[in-house]
Amino acid sequence: MSLKEILKLVLGWRLLIVLIALPAMFLLAPRTRFTNLTEVPSISNVFSMWSNFDGLHYLDLAEFGYGYQHKTDMDYAFFPIYPWAVRTFNIFGSYLTSGLVVSHLTLLLALYFLYRLVALDFKTQVAKSTIYLLLLFPTAFFFGSVYTESLFLLLAVLSFYFARKNNFFMACVVALLASATKVTGVFLWPALIYEFWCVYEKDIKKCLNPSAIWLVLPPLGLLSFMRFQFLKTGNPFFFATMQANFTGRSVDKIILLHQVFFRYGKMLIFTDHWDPLFFTVVLELLSATLVLAVLIFSLKKIRFSYWIFTFLSYLLPTFTGTFMSMPRFTLVLFPVFIYLALWLERQHPYLKYIYYTASIVLSLFAIVLFTRGYFIG
Repeated sequence: MSLKEILKLVLGWRLLIVLIALPAMFLLAPRTRFTNLTEVPSISNVFSMWSNFDGLHYLDLAEFGYGYQHKTDMDYAFFPIYPWAVRTFNIFGSYLTSGLVVSHLTLLLALYFLYRLVALDFKTQVAKSTIYLLLLFPTAFFFGSVYTESLFLLLAVLSFYFARKNNFFMACVVALLASATKVTGVFLWPALIYEFWCVYEKDIKKCLNPSAIWLVLPPLGLLSFMRFQFLKTGNPFFFATMQANFTGRSVDKIILLHQVFFRYGKMLIFTDHWDPLFFTVVLELLSATLVLAVLIFSLKKIRFSYWIFTFLSYLLPTFTGTFMSMPRFTLVLFPVFIYLALWLERQHPYLKYIYYTASIVLSLFAIVLFTRGYFIG
């Protein structure tokens, strides 16, 4: 797929999402808390609906920075690269517009390089299917919202792409930026170390060469942010503390994976099935189960460095006792979609239709709920 073909695909995908969201403005009452939505449908909502929840914090950071007159300590929970990009490229006089442009441009580039990355190992159809599966995932609308997902996906894909081209300087620089974009960006570090080891034939002596110095770069993004937080708040892990305060995540103890699944089993039984929260619970559980299944069955099917990145990125949030935001976290775990593309290629066409149909139906509900101010991920 050329960049032009991917541009057409993204534009069509964006149009379909908007066409789903617009009627919802008149059919579902909004929840205006944590949004800039108005009670009565308006033109402004067509744009502001894509900055609900975390998007407000990113816009706040882009405009004011961290701790601006102590506006809110919650902003410290969010990493700096995305709001910096929104602020830097704000040539439109609107941070909201800038955020949407940054998200869409980085999505375009992310899909282009993802296609090229997958094509290094698999046939063209698998690479195309990977793109389609990613865009049809129920929470893919976050790629077109004021969120970090598009930018982080681009950085993660580029990091692996440069590593596969044996350009470890660029791979590590990009990984550094990724670890200052989302905390899971630091998991590119062990994946790149493994790629480096493979390039030098898994021989420690060969690995001990001048280019190995670049491998110290990836965690520096996270470490720099932690140093900044220590200087500002006295706590280098303040971002984790703030996340726990408004997501209910546990940061003082590790909760095992089976305990989280058991908790969600109870939630499926006792949550009101007519409450929109029930849809979110189901989507969180389905996402967590999907990634876990892929991790189990893809161990020898996809490149091990991809598996390392996916495994660590999946495991970290589960230790906090919840799958909250897992539907969104799954978006940037591109190896999941590579394996799904490979698996579906070997299945009966009817199974493909079932998967795509289920994804589309879940997408409809997710888009409608999110754009009306209901938490999805």
